[in-house]
Amino acid sequence: MMQWGLRDGLSWCDCDGRAVFLDLREDRYFCLPYKANGAFLRVARNERRLGDSDALDPLVKRGLLVEGDAQTSIQSPPAIDMPQSDFAAGRGAWAGVLNILQTLSSELRIAWLLRRSPLHEVIESVRRIRPGIASVSNDQHRSASALVNAAAATAVILRSHDRCLVRGLAFHSSCRTRGLNTKLVLGVIAHPFTAHCWVQLGNVVLVGGYEQARLYTPILVLE
Repeated sequence: MMQWGLRDGLSWCDCDGRAVFLDLREDRYFCLPYKANGAFLRVARNERRLGDSDALDPLVKRGLLVEGDAQTSIQSPPAIDMPQSDFAAGRGAWAGVLNILQTLSSELRIAWLLRRSPLHEVIESVRRIRPGIASVSNDQHRSASALVNAAAATAVILRSHDRCLVRGLAFHSSCRTRGLNTKLVLGVIAHPFTAHCWVQLGNVVLVGGYEQARLYTPILVLE
């Protein structure tokens, strides 16, 4: 029996029975027609029915599904801890001028890269950042607090809406260099379609807002 896998640069998630895809190469989200959607979900769950191969043939011809051997399979959607709260930075955790300047510089750099380079290249450049040396638990909380407050100050300075991707990529990069094991999450809602980006540490949202993040289904997780 024919086995398929997703081509590189393609990720997906199941939004209440609707398969939503993120194509990093093309910098776009898309869904499937009704018949192909059902066939794809069944194949992903190893519940294939007669006729599913025909329904998925257009995806194979477009190169979205890649034929493979018996060990090939469609990877599961990304797993991540369900967000439980926003990060409580604490009143005494001052961002500091240096942290604010570094955060501002990082956001402007990421915004510049996204204008000049394909999304998948920017994502990969962030993925390649070598993590800094992790500090003890209390110092990690202090570092996270300073970065969260710096991101909040930067948001006031830039005064721009719809910057969740830029802010998330920049913040995750800063956390990585500080040795914080954060996760950058891209999530979607299928009906009506919307996308959001946030950064988590465990089940706590550092930037991107818990009240928003909890509504979205993760489609890509960057560690």
